[in-house]
Amino acid sequence: MTIKKITFILLSATVLAACGSSDSEDTGGTTATTAGTTTAGTTTSGETTGGTTSGETTSGGTTSGEAVAPSGLLDTGRPEFVWPAVAGAEQYRIVVQDVNGNGYDKRVDPVTAGCQTGEGTCSAVTSMGYFDNDLTWSVESTVNGAAGPTSDPISITTPVSPNMQPIKSNTGTCEAWPSVAYDKYVVLNNSWNSKVMTNDSWSQIINVSEDANGAVSSSWTYDWLTDSDAGQFGEFEVKAYPEVLYGPKLGTHVSGSKEETGLPELVRNLPEFVVTYDFTETNTDAERNVALESFFHDSCSIQGPCDEVDNRAYEMMIWVNNPTIRTPGDLALTGVMVDNKLWNVYIKPRSNKHYIAFTAQTPSTSGTINWKRFVDWTVQWTDENSEAREIDKLDPDFCMGAIEIGTEMWWGQGTFTLNKFEVTR
Repeated sequence: MTIKKITFILLSATVLAACGSSDSEDTGGTTATTAGTTTAGTTTSGETTGGTTSGETTSGGTTSGEAVAPSGLLDTGRPEFVWPAVAGAEQYRIVVQDVNGNGYDKRVDPVTAGCQTGEGTCSAVTSMGYFDNDLTWSVESTVNGAAGPTSDPISITTPVSPNMQPIKSNTGTCEAWPSVAYDKYVVLNNSWNSKVMTNDSWSQIINVSEDANGAVSSSWTYDWLTDSDAGQFGEFEVKAYPEVLYGPKLGTHVSGSKEETGLPELVRNLPEFVVTYDFTETNTDAERNVALESFFHDSCSIQGPCDEVDNRAYEMMIWVNNPTIRTPGDLALTGVMVDNKLWNVYIKPRSNKHYIAFTAQTPSTSGTINWKRFVDWTVQWTDENSEAREIDKLDPDFCMGAIEIGTEMWWGQGTFTLNKFEVTR
């Protein structure tokens, strides 16, 4: 699809929005579109003259003005940003967005930016990258604890990354979800089943922020309307799974190399992956879960429905926070002790024989999970019970792809903030 460049920027929220429809279950994607998207914010302050924000200059800095670089077609998704210093500025915030508000922001102090005197130019590089899109960027300043001048937005176009599904240049049967990469992780605006919605005014907006110390957090604000906005049976269907992933989810959703992440890896050779998570929710009135998951493939060439061959062979989910009504499937076991906690186990013998889910008997908003313990338990239990339960086995020779965390959405509104998601081995 064609995405237009924009000449404005939203200042009250840096957001990543994806709306529209998807052709595949939890792995294909949709391009962000203006239909089905709502955003809120304010436009840059100040009158413009000839493309620059007007304003008087003060000794040692500016009250407003143009950012300097980069501009135009770039050869990197993580450019160096350069902008004029603002006298008395205590902090700057770089804001990068596309036409629908997809993007990220980084806060930086004047010392780190090399402009602590309030004179000359500042510069910074973010740990985040948003590839293959037409974007704008601007810089907000904080002066005396209040909002200071904001630079005029500059248009840039970032290149394609081999590890990120193309957006602007996508020509495949599966359209891409906007995504932001950082370190060994990818934040993905996954709206895989939005096609069931009969009302296209839904929204799902993701924000990726890096603070002045380099810590990254992700959040998404969503509005999946009501349980009656998805047709006769749509209330029973998951609409989306906004998420952060570690490892390879698809051939073109890869957060890092095998050397960096340890994935993909054969089930029989899995190391002790330890997952640490912490999240908060605000203004939430929704039917949703908070769930981690992995797909297992019949080879270590990780592919899905947007690749040449979909070789997913098994799915394992761990619900650490449960919805009010919905369950993952048929209850198979209760009170199972795994990783020193009690879980209920669900399967889907009639609709999805290669699926298993654990739901926490005591839901949590933070904790650690030894991933291998759940995988090993599933291998043993399905081997012993697959025939009686009419389900497939999790084969030790399957290859595990990404470890993911997100929220499956049925309906409702809210904001989810992932304060921490870390995978170690």
